[in-house]
Amino acid sequence: MIDVRMVIAIAAGVMTMGGGIIAFFQMQTRQNMKIEALQKEVAELKRKQSASTCHQIETEKAIVEINTKLDHIVKAIDELKKSRGIE
Repeated sequence: MIDVRMVIAIAAGVMTMGGGIIAFFQMQTRQNMKIEALQKEVAELKRKQSASTCHQIETEKAIVEINTKLDHIVKAIDELKKSRGIE
């Protein structure tokens, strides 16, 4: 004959294991969502860093151009000083 206590114990065990499995998958889903959010944040940071790097390169190019023009101006001033005998 089937023992009612044994059936109840087995049912409780099955329900506990089922609950554990469900809890595991819920936890896994939350972790996957967090990982996905972090991946999006990293991608956004990489995009911002890339844009920042591009702006930095543009700024450095502009500085080089300005320095080149300033060198030409300084040379022209020196030539004017020499031609007028100001030195």
